[in-house]
Amino acid sequence: MSYQYVPSELFKYYIRSPKTKKEWDDYYFLRWKILRSEFSDDIDSAKDDIEDDSCHIAAFDNSGNILGVGRLHHVDKNNSQVRYMAVDPSSRGYRIGSKILLKLIDKAKDNDRKYVILHARDNAVNFYKNNDFQLIEKTHLLFGKIQHYLMKISL
Repeated sequence: MSYQYVPSELFKYYIRSPKTKKEWDDYYFLRWKILRSEFSDDIDSAKDDIEDDSCHIAAFDNSGNILGVGRLHHVDKNNSQVRYMAVDPSSRGYRIGSKILLKLIDKAKDNDRKYVILHARDNAVNFYKNNDFQLIEKTHLLFGKIQHYLMKISL
């Protein structure tokens, strides 16, 4: 798989799928750390039964450290869904999340989908709005604490 090199004034990073066992372990660890560690000690709580049928994208620095992650799966012939987006707090502000999101959207386009949907956490709604997603409706409350909102972008 090809990768995208993204220069920054402070550091450089690469956007691509994880390849090695260590990269996959780091990928799932970051997902769990950012999205689930407050609620579960089990790293596998940040996985589901369609991991093998999904497109996984991550950002890596020059030393191979993982900076951010995101996943896309196809819901039906018209829709793909982004899930498990997370960027390490120390790496935020460098458009890493946006670059991962754009790569996932490109994957949906490559597979002739018309829309990408996602369920954004309350604190991420503006991030997705800034990346051209439209807020559709308030949805579920994860773990009884984290409000989510359905968002959508037309391709």
